[in-house]
Amino acid sequence: MQPDELARSIETLESTAAEGALLANDVAGDRSKATFVRAHARELGETVEHEAEKLNDAEAEPQGGVAPAKVKAINLADEISAALGRIQIAPDDEAEGGAAEKELSALSEKAGDLAEGL
Repeated sequence: MQPDELARSIETLESTAAEGALLANDVAGDRSKATFVRAHARELGETVEHEAEKLNDAEAEPQGGVAPAKVKAINLADEISAALGRIQIAPDDEAEGGAAEKELSALSEKAGDLAEGL
């Protein structure tokens, strides 16, 4: 795996987390239908899981290179997926929506920083 390939995967995680934060904001403000939140959170979660699978399957040099960033990206994907899962499960819970929004925003920023460091 080359740094530019890893950066693209991380940028996908970054944008998916940012979109999830927007969705969570709608949940927190009671501005979305439960069925929409569930369906959209599921789609976003599937995107994140797909990226995590690609990252996991990619070969990376164990010493230096992109291997440490790859592990961080997989961990970020896991955290993003978990946050999206919470709003998918409880699409009417405004408090959970607020917490997920903060977490997803922070994870998006963390992914952006990771991608920039490559």
